[in-house]
Amino acid sequence: MVLLLVLALAFPPAVLRAPVPVVATTAISAPSWVLYDDTYDYEIAAHRPDRPGPMASTTKLMTALLVAENTSLADTVTISQRAATTRHKRIRLQAGDSWAVGELLEALMVVSANDAAVALAEHVGGDVAAFVEIMNRRAGELGLDNTRYANPHGLDSAEQHTTVRDLVTLAREVMARPVLARLAAQQHAVLVDGEGVATRWDATNELLSSYPGAIGVKTGWTTRAGNVLVAAAEHDGRRIYAAVMGSEDANADVASLLDRGFAVFGSAERRLVPLMEDRQKARALRAELADDMLARLAHLRGLWKRAVAPWE
Repeated sequence: MVLLLVLALAFPPAVLRAPVPVVATTAISAPSWVLYDDTYDYEIAAHRPDRPGPMASTTKLMTALLVAENTSLADTVTISQRAATTRHKRIRLQAGDSWAVGELLEALMVVSANDAAVALAEHVGGDVAAFVEIMNRRAGELGLDNTRYANPHGLDSAEQHTTVRDLVTLAREVMARPVLARLAAQQHAVLVDGEGVATRWDATNELLSSYPGAIGVKTGWTTRAGNVLVAAAEHDGRRIYAAVMGSEDANADVASLLDRGFAVFGSAERRLVPLMEDRQKARALRAELADDMLARLAHLRGLWKRAVAPWE
C-alpha cells in the first residue's frame, strides 16, 4: 500500500492507469497495416501484417536498393525500346537516349517513374527477367518471406505480392543508405537528361509536405492494389515507420498511425522502467498498469539494461 502511494505521488493516475488507447482497426481504412518504432526496435501495433497483397509502386523500393548496391550513380544508361514504351507513370524516356543512373534513380524514387524502373533493371540485370530473379533472391536474403516480385515497377501482376510487415523491413534497409534516404525525402525532382535538358517533377509522396517530420519513403497505387504507402517520420530523436496496403486514404491512415506511434514510449514510461529492477515495485506496476503498457515497459527494460539505451 505504501508503495502504491509512492507510485501515485511520483506518477499521476493518468500515467499509471491510462496508457495511450490502442488504435482501433475501424479507424483505419486499410485492411492491413503495421506501426513500427525503429528507435526502440518495437512493433507498436499491427492488423493483419502478414496478409499478402499487390504492392504497386512500393516495388520500386527493391529496385532502388539493387541499383544502389550494384552500380554507380555516374554510370550511363542507354534507354531501350521496352523502357521507353513502359506505360502509366513515366518521365517520357526516349529509346536511344542516354541518362545517368543517378538521374533515373531520382526519377524512380521521387516521381515513381515506371520507364525509369525498366531502364535501371535492364542496366543492372542485363534484362528485366534477370533483374527480377535478383529481386527475389535479395528478398530472401532480407527475410521478406511473404514477398514475391514479377517486375521492377509494380504494375499489377498475379505473381507479385508483399505484406505491410515486409514493406517496413525493406523500407528500413532502403533508408539505411544515405543516397536513397535523401531521395525518399525529396518533395521535388529536377531531372537532367544526357543532352542537358532539365525538367521539374513533384514527388508522389504528399505526406512529405503534410506530416511534420515525414522523411519518406514510398507510395503506390494501382486499380488492383488500391493505395499502398510505407512512410517514415522523425520527431524528438525517434523514427517511426507505418505501412498500409489497400487503403482508401493512405495519407490519412498513415498520419493517424504515426500520431499513435509518437504518443507511446513517452517520458513517463522511461521513468517507470528503472522501478522494474525492484521486485516489489515491479509487482505493484504489474497490478496497476494495462497490459499494453506493461509490454512496452518490459521491452524498454531490455534496452535499458544494454550498454547504451536509445534515450541516453
